[in-house]
Amino acid sequence: MSDKTTKRYRIFLGICLSVIFTLIAIAVGLGSYRCVNEINRTKPSVAYDINDVNYKVYPSGEPIGIYVKTKGVMVTTVCSFVNSDGVKVSPCEDVVQKGDYISKIDGVDIENKADFMDKLAKAGDKEICLDLFRDNIRHKLKVRAQKAQDGTYKLGIWIKDDISGIGTLTFVDKTGFAALGHSINDIDTGEIFRISEGAIYNAKLMNIRKPEENTPGRLEGIIDYAPENMIGKVSANEYYGISGYLTSNYHGEIDDEWVGLGTKDDICIGEAYIISCVSGKREKYTVMIDKINLDASKKEKNIEIHVTDERLLDMTGGIVQGMSGSPIIQNGKLIGAVTHVFVNDSSRGYGIMIEEMLK
Repeated sequence: MSDKTTKRYRIFLGICLSVIFTLIAIAVGLGSYRCVNEINRTKPSVAYDINDVNYKVYPSGEPIGIYVKTKGVMVTTVCSFVNSDGVKVSPCEDVVQKGDYISKIDGVDIENKADFMDKLAKAGDKEICLDLFRDNIRHKLKVRAQKAQDGTYKLGIWIKDDISGIGTLTFVDKTGFAALGHSINDIDTGEIFRISEGAIYNAKLMNIRKPEENTPGRLEGIIDYAPENMIGKVSANEYYGISGYLTSNYHGEIDDEWVGLGTKDDICIGEAYIISCVSGKREKYTVMIDKINLDASKKEKNIEIHVTDERLLDMTGGIVQGMSGSPIIQNGKLIGAVTHVFVNDSSRGYGIMIEEMLK
């Protein structure tokens, strides 16, 4: 396999994001885990009228590859290094913070990590001005790089400019899509990844790793980043998941099962089903809705469910990493999507109401 081909294919352990970034395996309080050709279609309105009885969507459940990038670079760690004089230094200490987004150096836009490193090298030991965003507030901060023992100029920070992984497509309509049911967060900072662009791709599931004690199971798969496999463009990454519009490459196996959207008033305790392609084909699996929490501080945990379908329990042990976004259907309506699995009981998990996903 050539180097070029190798770069197009990546095997992900569950929802591995970036190098070892885990999209759906981020530990989140309460003992649960979070379970990207040319565009030929126009971008749809982001507004959905959930009360429109004529509005229908197709609940998908198919696996997708996800790739998103940020404008500039995100700081993941502030650290120290030994400079050319043999002194341990940290030029960015008390200046830059983990989670900052650096967008410019000396007023010039940064495109990516390579561009950042190139501009830093050209500046040498001159004082530079960093334009950065912290908690959505813009700051201008001055700092001076120092020469390291290898002769390069460094600030003492680790940075990233993209994240990738595997998730589940919740639904599509005529032109748009929604997926995941929760945000893509950076594993180092815990912050929602601030995206400038992104895309979703066809993905192929290769293996299911069942859960072990206090460790959720996960899906393992392959993403082909070839242009012809790009099926959508990501336009938003929010607490409710990612959304965007489809490309002409999308050829999902859409049948006649278009459904309406359920409001919070349509959801009730009792039987429902989720849709997933974990078996290699799109299938429905029964679950029970045990609890509805309208006051949940985390909206992606509005619905508490447990898997009752023996087929899914035998195959995966319940809910595994990579199933985030699996649509939840009750009484003929799409009411939500799977978002988390309980660490100590993989048959149980949380979901987000579709009403929240469409805000």
